[in-house]
Amino acid sequence: MRVLRTFSRVALLAGLVLAAAPVAGAAAAELADRARVAEGLLTDNKPVQALAEMEAAFNAAWERAPLGFSEALFVAARPAGFGIYDARPAAVFKEGEDMLVYAEPFGFGYGRENELFLIDFKADFELRTPTGQILHKQADFADLTMKSRRRNKEFQVFITYNFNGLKPGDYVLVTRLHDLHSGKTGAFELPFTIAAPTPPGTPATPPAAGATPPAQPDAAETAPDAPAPAP
Repeated sequence: MRVLRTFSRVALLAGLVLAAAPVAGAAAAELADRARVAEGLLTDNKPVQALAEMEAAFNAAWERAPLGFSEALFVAARPAGFGIYDARPAAVFKEGEDMLVYAEPFGFGYGRENELFLIDFKADFELRTPTGQILHKQADFADLTMKSRRRNKEFQVFITYNFNGLKPGDYVLVTRLHDLHSGKTGAFELPFTIAAPTPPGTPATPPAAGATPPAQPDAAETAPDAPAPAP
């Protein structure tokens, strides 16, 4: 499984190199040298050693990259794991409805606790109007942590927001993470809309012309405890 995870990281490596582009000189030369070594190992039919070189190049780019996010979106339910989520179809919410946010950060650092590697973030948020006016904000409102025997790159952020009393309209939710081990800070913005409430008594939308009416449930399904008819 480690080899498979390494393959999945190659696609992100190019993005990390671009993110680390301002770092010139020896750092860029190191990445280029490792890429050439990996190419030579593949030519010599040594794919495992080539993967190790690519892993080292990936880690070097990771350390030099800013704290960024490969994914950041509203989801429909709590994720089952890293990358295992259902995206919310639209960022439109009812007033008072929970907003489930999922994100995948990269470029963070690691602490140590004996044999364990530590990932630790402090989270801030800002609620803004589309023009940038800050309506509400809070610093250090959440701690996001992980302990592992590996330097996990797959770390998921899952936060539930709830803003009661928001008027219908458009807003922007800003989530900012502070990495306690690298000192890096990164943020992402998610625009969303609070829908106007449906007026009471509004009739349901009629079915389209020619549509097949929905099947009616069997009486036994809706009233299983109903007494049997007299003989």
